[in-house]
Amino acid sequence: MHIIGHVHSPFKEKFGVPRQPGLIEGNIGQIELLEPWNRQEALQGLEGFSHIWAVFIFHEAIKPKQDWRPTVRPPREGAKRQGVFATRSPYRPNPIGMSVLGYHGWEKKNGKLFLNVSGLDLIDQTPIIDIKPYLPYADSLPDALGGFAHNAPQTTELSVEFSELAKQQLEQAEQTYPHLRRLIETTLTHNPRPVHFGNIDKRRDFGIKLYEFDVQWQLEADSISVVSLDKI
Repeated sequence: MHIIGHVHSPFKEKFGVPRQPGLIEGNIGQIELLEPWNRQEALQGLEGFSHIWAVFIFHEAIKPKQDWRPTVRPPREGAKRQGVFATRSPYRPNPIGMSVLGYHGWEKKNGKLFLNVSGLDLIDQTPIIDIKPYLPYADSLPDALGGFAHNAPQTTELSVEFSELAKQQLEQAEQTYPHLRRLIETTLTHNPRPVHFGNIDKRRDFGIKLYEFDVQWQLEADSISVVSLDKI
């Protein structure tokens, strides 16, 4: 196996990362191809595709062989365990995952080759081991069954409000990251707390790292208040 590239993502840590690709708006990123796989010829024909499969390594979930377990707790199942091969958990015999990402062409900057992508559910610097085109006629199967995850999880979306300080900081930050407000809103409105996140219901203050910011927020009964955007 060869690492052919790395992801440049707004998500700097696992907490807050979408549970599936395409759920959050505004999460624009790039895949930087590494030598010797950063040749334009390798992308010939890709301009006709709207989406790609990114095959990657769960680099923060690598564990020794003796620590492998046959069951895991998927976020949507709470404390209920499921067989690892019935889930997309990062804790696998081989820590390999795949995501469908929106593809928006490629560009060269400072001699480096980047693919512009969206719909990321990957943390920054995730290693990429392959890229494949998404084929609608083969990869979209409307009659397929999804077992215990057949339908999208039922969640109560929370309203998101910004403090006066957060609004001022956001206005400044959007000069560099124009999609930041939408990224924060859609990330938080789905309530990124895992169901089995310990005794988290007793906590009120949280933070998620997006781009170069530690976004501080507070959870109320049916709303979220963004307190500040602190530079990391």
